[in-house]
Amino acid sequence: MQCPKCGATIPEGSLYCEKSGEDIHVVPDYDPLLDVKLGLEVTEEAAHNGNSVSRDLFPKGNGIPNRPGTATKGKKNSRVKLYVLRGILILLAIVILGLSYVTQRNVKRHDSLDYQLEQAEKARGVGDYSKAIECYSRAIELDGEDVGLLENLASMYFLKNDQAWYEATLRRIQTHPEASREQIRSAIEKMIPLLIKKGDFNGISNLILQSEDEMLYAEYEKYLSPKPELSLPDGSYDEIQSLQILVDPESEGTIYYTLDGSTPGENGQVYGLPILLEEGKTTVRACFVNAYGVKSEITTGTYAIGKN
Repeated sequence: MQCPKCGATIPEGSLYCEKSGEDIHVVPDYDPLLDVKLGLEVTEEAAHNGNSVSRDLFPKGNGIPNRPGTATKGKKNSRVKLYVLRGILILLAIVILGLSYVTQRNVKRHDSLDYQLEQAEKARGVGDYSKAIECYSRAIELDGEDVGLLENLASMYFLKNDQAWYEATLRRIQTHPEASREQIRSAIEKMIPLLIKKGDFNGISNLILQSEDEMLYAEYEKYLSPKPELSLPDGSYDEIQSLQILVDPESEGTIYYTLDGSTPGENGQVYGLPILLEEGKTTVRACFVNAYGVKSEITTGTYAIGKN
């Protein structure tokens, strides 16, 4: 071997040049058989210690063992896959628990009267009347005896300008068994403008009569048609009689009557002067139709004139 610096001959086994003092670094050539020998030695040592040897050290079809670190790398990959799988399972468990919690929470809220009322008021405050209607409707399902909830629901339909549902809700109040007289009166007073707009004056009359509320009678008397009264009671009379059909003089409208027992109406005879009841049997029927076209109940009287 020669010194790379001065070219002097270096004795075999020497690690420096005596002439130049240069250190000599010898890199041995790679010998595959040496790797095989080392692998066999590792196998024998593991067998001596009672440990198994990974088959990866000597793969099939190749007489040369794997390089050091291959088995460790495989173990690391397996561990990584295991950690990833565990992470996925944990994530799925968290998602399932989260969905279960949300579902249970929504069920509790759906069945909570206080929550529905709270949400209704919030929706009303921001002008979301559809949401408020939804919440008040659910609250009524939870507590159907609270007429105040129906009043709140009706007000939402009014603000939404949904007249059909507004009127329907007011009618629910008017016929509700738990509604107070004041609540019924308020509902009727709110319905009357709707019926006037539709020209349903018979509906107004029916509402007031059904309420049996004297205050409503007095306030909306003009929409009522009083039942006519006959000046003579039913019965037999020896002589010709004069019969009057009477209504409240302040009532504006027309009296219609018949003398043959048929139903009186706007195509019948108009009452103006007293009716002369002549000899024989006469059945008088009369009704009153007010200025709004509302027809009253029919009054009937039967008279027998002359000696029997």
